[in-house]
Amino acid sequence: MVHLASFPFVTFYLHDIGCNALEAVWGDYVSSSFFREAVLQAVTYVQQYQTTGWVADDRRLGPMEREDLAWVGTHILPALAAGGLRRLAMLESEDWLNRALIQEEYTYPVESLPIELRYFTDVHAARAWACSPPATP
Repeated sequence: MVHLASFPFVTFYLHDIGCNALEAVWGDYVSSSFFREAVLQAVTYVQQYQTTGWVADDRRLGPMEREDLAWVGTHILPALAAGGLRRLAMLESEDWLNRALIQEEYTYPVESLPIELRYFTDVHAARAWACSPPATP
């Protein structure tokens, strides 16, 4: 695993042995502007490294704004799919409201995209799944 960048609220890693997967480990509270800036940086990493998997470690993610999560669902997920992302492994937030909001805002958009979405509680299982080949239609 290669460390790509660290910010006070998120750290990005690249899994580059056996697969190309991005991992984002989120910290506590993140403001709307910093969240969007970090997500746009992640889109750049997906394109730059041609990643097909993403591990979103949201376990310590603090309260999020519905508008930011809706923005991810309507704008970012399609951009990630266009960039080649095929698997999104979500390590769910410990915050029950975040879990519910993320599922609500991401599930419907993903259904119309060539991205598989799964939720995990174990980081190793999430990484293994994100790095495995996507299912063929």
